[in-house]
Amino acid sequence: MDRKELKQLVLNALNNQIEAIQNQISSLSEDAQNDAKSSAGDKHETGLAMMHLEQEKLNTKLTEFLDMQQIALKLSENKTVEKVVLGSIVKTNKAVFYLSVPIQSVHYKNTQVFCVSVHAPLIQHLLNKEVGAEVTFNNISHKIVEIY
Repeated sequence: MDRKELKQLVLNALNNQIEAIQNQISSLSEDAQNDAKSSAGDKHETGLAMMHLEQEKLNTKLTEFLDMQQIALKLSENKTVEKVVLGSIVKTNKAVFYLSVPIQSVHYKNTQVFCVSVHAPLIQHLLNKEVGAEVTFNNISHKIVEIY
């Protein structure tokens, strides 16, 4: 598995999410401006308040994705250690994990790769382990087969 290619897949997914949220925010702003020109009264006030709340939620989400993007940009593209660390691609007997940012899984060369944070409970058990190590999480045994 190529760390550089996988990192690029993650960055592309993040960029798509960021763009989608920005489009939603723009759309809400336009709707609010159009609504302001054509409405008056209590219903108008309620509608604007609801749009404002939605914009706040989207702005919070956007900030989270921008933060994840900064983390992803800093991920090493070269294998430097033999232990599970941030930036590692870990193949276990159950799944493949990319220790990066918590987003949807990506498909890389016909393999589903789960993008997870180092703070994920299973990953906490795998951190600093080497190939051959076995951990049990939720009564499921995970044996590290490879680290990329």
